[in-house]
Amino acid sequence: MKSEAKVGLLFVIAIVGIAAFAYFLGILNPFSNSRSLNIMYNFAGGIEEGSPVRVMGIKVGKVRKIEFTPDYKSPAGEEVKLKVVIDVDKKAWTSIRKDSKYFINLAGVIGEKFLEISPGSLDSGELAAGDYVRGEDPPRIDQLISQSYGLAGKIIELVEKNEGKVSNVIAQMDKLVTNVNKTLVLLDKTSKNKDVSRLVDNAIKISDDMAYLTGQLRTKKAEDTYALVHKLLFRLENLDGPAIKKFLQEEGIKAKLF
Repeated sequence: MKSEAKVGLLFVIAIVGIAAFAYFLGILNPFSNSRSLNIMYNFAGGIEEGSPVRVMGIKVGKVRKIEFTPDYKSPAGEEVKLKVVIDVDKKAWTSIRKDSKYFINLAGVIGEKFLEISPGSLDSGELAAGDYVRGEDPPRIDQLISQSYGLAGKIIELVEKNEGKVSNVIAQMDKLVTNVNKTLVLLDKTSKNKDVSRLVDNAIKISDDMAYLTGQLRTKKAEDTYALVHKLLFRLENLDGPAIKKFLQEEGIKAKLF
């Protein structure tokens, strides 16, 4: 075999080996059976290209690409600066719906980051390949730790500057609790006093009598009596002195009342 043929054969073998290695790593897959989806974030939480994508805990794809998109705005008008492109197997694609959620999780305490997709409801429509969806930004642990340190520092500073006041407040709280306990003990003793119990019983009986009386005032007989008294007073309102004097004289009563 000529040397040129040997070189050509080695070159072909090298190309085939590289292609096989790329296919094994998932970098090259000409027979790919997956669909892509663009997930928008403002903070990716350390997710990287090649990180696994899971649905209900099952690996169904990977993160193919991460791009910065400073000019992107969602249909709602929100500015989202980061695009994560993922590939999802077609067998799991139908479980991803328009109401699905997209989280960035950590496998274990110090494990790798992965992108978790919660399956959507059947009532929600399916997504099309290449659609844009909004992901759930993971919490900023560094900011939380920094804010916790700042808050702790402010509390320590406040206590150091107002140490005397804090001691006075604690003392006042202790006195307040002591007084409350004494009051509760006094109330317990009072509730066991016979005179107090009798007084409470009498008050209950009086309230029952008042309730009965007010109930009788709402009966039909009470309403008729009230109407009769009102009618009588209305008739007496127009009487005056001369009219009463004339009435008495007609009855034969000889008394000078006026």
